[in-house]
Amino acid sequence: MQKTGRTKIPNQRKKLLRESFSLNDSIFKWTFENCLWEHKGWEDCKSLRMFSENILSKLQNFETQKWQEILDSSGGKSEGHGNNNHFIIADKLPRDEKIIFIKLGYMEKFEKVFSLRLSAKERLIGFVDLNVFNILWYDAKHKFF
Repeated sequence: MQKTGRTKIPNQRKKLLRESFSLNDSIFKWTFENCLWEHKGWEDCKSLRMFSENILSKLQNFETQKWQEILDSSGGKSEGHGNNNHFIIADKLPRDEKIIFIKLGYMEKFEKVFSLRLSAKERLIGFVDLNVFNILWYDAKHKFF
């Protein structure tokens, strides 16, 4: 049986979707699917209760917002110092994390990582694919950026 070439259609649709996609107008979604649990940062989240209170409950609150609201968030920052949640060029990741990011092939697909502020010092770092924040690292002390 001869192939009809239909296998190319999903990739074409995906490409068209990406080209026409507007992050700012979409609802924030997140996943731990690609999380790097072995990273030392997750050691700072020692208990299930701490994980639930510090991370899961805050992520659930973000789920009610559009990306534009998250990107515009500036509470807790001194005036003139930018937004709490922001994209950063992946090349600026700390050395060890940058090596992992490259080895996993993420650097080829994502030029930027996203820093999501959970509290004054706590951050989640990952990449955004369409409107999904793929959490990679937990930065309890705001040491990444």
